[in-house]
Amino acid sequence: MLDQERKFYDDNVAEWSKTKAGRFVAIKDAGVVGIFNTQDEALAASVARFGMTSVLIRRIGERESTVSIPALTLGLLRAST
Repeated sequence: MLDQERKFYDDNVAEWSKTKAGRFVAIKDAGVVGIFNTQDEALAASVARFGMTSVLIRRIGERESTVSIPALTLGLLRAST
């Protein structure tokens, strides 16, 4: 999920970082929804345009962090909506 968006971000982040570092980019498929000052603005614009669907929103230039929850991965803990 969001593999195409992540690749698009990785391919373009160096260019964006020159003038837009610290702002938030929203990406859907292989295109930019927009570049915003806040994460909330990026989310609101994405929902207004696409509804409740997956959109990558990332702060430009910020290193991606990975969260690992072994109990969830091993099935000892369950997440539900």
